[in-house]
Amino acid sequence: MPSVMSKDPPLAKLIQRYINGDSRACEQLLSYREYRQRVIRIAHKQTRGHTISWEDAAQTAHEKVFQALKKRDFCPERGDFLPWAGTVAKFAIIDLMRKEKQKYCRSLDEHIPGTDILLSDTVADDFNLSDVVERTHLVFQVKKAIAALDQQYPKRGYLLMWQGKVQGKTYTQVAAELGITQSAVSKRWKELTARIADKFGLLPDGDNKPEDKGKQGQKNRQTRSNLNW
Repeated sequence: MPSVMSKDPPLAKLIQRYINGDSRACEQLLSYREYRQRVIRIAHKQTRGHTISWEDAAQTAHEKVFQALKKRDFCPERGDFLPWAGTVAKFAIIDLMRKEKQKYCRSLDEHIPGTDILLSDTVADDFNLSDVVERTHLVFQVKKAIAALDQQYPKRGYLLMWQGKVQGKTYTQVAAELGITQSAVSKRWKELTARIADKFGLLPDGDNKPEDKGKQGQKNRQTRSNLNW
C-alpha cells in the first residue's frame, strides 16, 4: 500500500487565517516546514559564537514575525512571505544579541579602553519593527529593479556587480569576473546607482538620467565644435 506523504497547507491561506484571528493557524504556521527551517537556519548562523542559544533566538524571531503579521505589515503584493519573514527574523535576532551585550556594560558613560569613544555612542537604537519592514520592502524592490535592468542591459553586468557588492567583493574581483577594468566597474556601478535612483524618483529635478548623459556629452561636444568654428 503506497504511503501517504504529509503536505503543509497552503501558506497564503494560513497567513490570512492568522491575520483574521484564527489561533490554530498560528501553530500551523510555526510548524510550517519551510518557514521553520528558514528561521532555525538564521538563528544558528546569527548566534554562532555567542552566549545566546539558537533556540532562544528562534523564539524571539517568531515573536517579531507574528507581531508584524498581526499588524498587517506584510503584504503579498510586496513580495514572498518567506524572504520577508527571514529578514524580520534576522534583524530581531541581531537586536536580541545587541541587548544581551549591553547587560555586560558597567556604564554607558565609560570610554572604550584606549579610545575617547563612549560606550553609549556604540549602542544601537531600540529595535523598530516598522523600520525593519520598510527596509525589507525597499531591499525587495531594489533587487527587482536590478534584475529588470540586468535584462534590459545584459552586457553591463549589473546583477553580477550587485551580487559582488553584497558578498563584499572588491572592484578587482568583480572586474576579473566581468573581464573589464576596475575603472569600468566603478563607472558601471555609478551608472547602476543612478538608474536605481532615477527609477525610485530619488534624483533631484533637472538631473539627467544615465542614458541622457551620453546625449548631453555629444551635444556639448557639438556646441564646442561650433564655437571653435
